[in-house]
Amino acid sequence: MKNRFLKNLFSLKSLISLLLIALCILLLFLEGCTHVKEYQKKEGLVFGTIYHITYDAEQPLDSVIEIALRSVDESLSLFNDHSTLVCLNNGDTVDFDELYTEVFSVGQIVNYDTEGCFDMTVAPLVNLYGFGTEGRMQDTCGVAAKVDSIIQFVGMDKCTLRTENGKMWLEGGVKLDAAAIAKGYGCDVVAKALANNGCKNYCVEIGGEVVVKGLSPRGDKWRVGINKPEEDTTCLKVGIEKVMELTDCAMATSGNYRNFYEIDKTKVGHTVDPRTGKLAEIDMLSATIIADRCIVADAWATACMVAGVKQATEWMIKHQELSAYFIYEENGEMKTITITKGKKE
Repeated sequence: MKNRFLKNLFSLKSLISLLLIALCILLLFLEGCTHVKEYQKKEGLVFGTIYHITYDAEQPLDSVIEIALRSVDESLSLFNDHSTLVCLNNGDTVDFDELYTEVFSVGQIVNYDTEGCFDMTVAPLVNLYGFGTEGRMQDTCGVAAKVDSIIQFVGMDKCTLRTENGKMWLEGGVKLDAAAIAKGYGCDVVAKALANNGCKNYCVEIGGEVVVKGLSPRGDKWRVGINKPEEDTTCLKVGIEKVMELTDCAMATSGNYRNFYEIDKTKVGHTVDPRTGKLAEIDMLSATIIADRCIVADAWATACMVAGVKQATEWMIKHQELSAYFIYEENGEMKTITITKGKKE
């Protein structure tokens, strides 16, 4: 009886073992079926900065990415003499440009929501302070008088984009600058191109602005770092302040710690307050915004840098569709605020 019991027990164990082995083989087979594609990588230079793109595809999609990036450059670059932006700034009538009209529309919305802190008509002020197409200032003499003469041409309410019969032109005599929104929009355009070509998992990063979808090659959420706001125009200091785990969203960061120069022992940062025409004097060191689209995150990050931490925090509590991570200075000490779904954490 005992021997028969042991025999049956061993048979049961053998059967269970075989079933477990078969289950493992089945799982491996199914995993192989669901992960047919490999992750591809591409990096390079665009919009005066570096981009890194990782995506799932059986074959590289280099031409798809390059066409998407080129379309943004041809639409929004101030350094491309034939771009839609440059032509409209010169008073020309051009063929209808869907990319430009979308950026202009988002710019108007964020301009209104931020009470003018984000404004694409800052082009002449950006040039004045040496961050546009005309090179850096040689001295600060007469800057205040120049601001007074320029500020009358700044304001999204002073311009209108007209479209008719497949043509478009800009009215109002103002000049637009899309630098504070182009990198984010570029991420959106590349992400859309990848999705249209069957990619379900990707990370598109251009100069620190990011769009992520699905999962990383590790099989979990994408890990995106926020840099410490250390003053360094060489970009050699890349300490990470916080790592965000993200999927199916976009993130953009704005700060003065990378793009600045000194003249007459005065620091000249690239954040200009469109409302006053002066360089923004703020407590915000770095503003990171998470949104559905990178064009929106990019514009809001710029506006938060201009407004400062108090106003920016109030905006984020009101706009629950946005999340934020602010690094700011208070009494000589660096502090942070995290805001998600209208609540400070």
